[in-house]
Amino acid sequence: MNPPTMDICSHSIRTVECEDGYSLGYRVWSPGDDPLAALFLVSGMMSHSGWFGTLASALSESRLKVIGADRRGSGLNEGDRGDALSRHLLVSDLLRIVEQEDSGAPIYLVGWCWGAALAINAALELGGKVSGVALLAPGLFPSERIRDAMRRDSTPPKNTQLASCRVQSPLTAEMFTDVLEFQEFIAHDDLAVRTFTTRFIQVSQQMQLVAITRLTRLIGPVLLLLAAKDQTVDNAKTSVAFQRLPAESLTSATLSCNHGMQFEAPRELATRITEWVHSTVPARKGMR
Repeated sequence: MNPPTMDICSHSIRTVECEDGYSLGYRVWSPGDDPLAALFLVSGMMSHSGWFGTLASALSESRLKVIGADRRGSGLNEGDRGDALSRHLLVSDLLRIVEQEDSGAPIYLVGWCWGAALAINAALELGGKVSGVALLAPGLFPSERIRDAMRRDSTPPKNTQLASCRVQSPLTAEMFTDVLEFQEFIAHDDLAVRTFTTRFIQVSQQMQLVAITRLTRLIGPVLLLLAAKDQTVDNAKTSVAFQRLPAESLTSATLSCNHGMQFEAPRELATRITEWVHSTVPARKGMR
């Protein structure tokens, strides 16, 4: 099922074998030969790369190859649904996709919502191999509403296995967008993940902590795009945290939309990302 008004751009579905043998599926939107850069897009907790068709189409029009780097247990990946064995494996899975799709073009990691923490964790591992990191409505500092739900659900009952105890997603369709047709898509998307293991929640919190505490270790340009009407992210805390980065490495802006910016403002989002990539690629060219 595709979101209303989503551009149905030609894309391929590929797989990569992870270090533990898991066959991980992901999407690729390619502009053809000699892309200007490769963007590895990491989606949120319950979403998947299929939510980014319009954005990916717009980016590919600007010679940008977009790889929708889905995680295990999400989207088309049915195995270990809503679970994560460890932070190490989540990072390793993303690095496997990066390695398989690396054709020599500059590499950019793009994380939306939950995916921001994974993108930062992977960027810290890749170091100078990454030309930049873009963070879209990053879920590093959840809103009070989300924090309360996660705090309540992350502690399982006594004598319960972390992998067997499941909790409902704290996110609702209305938190992503106030556009009814997009709410309907999100509410009825068969590929969305609605429940998670307690282990996934705890692994996510570990990954989030690493991303926050090591944020200043990021190498190269960082793009931060916030959503003015975001109900899931504490924009004030997020802005303060990113002020610790060198001013010359940070580009930031706030879009007039809800958390689901890829639905409500895909063209503006694509323009912001494209302009940022174009402004950073020349300085990095030949350094990989």
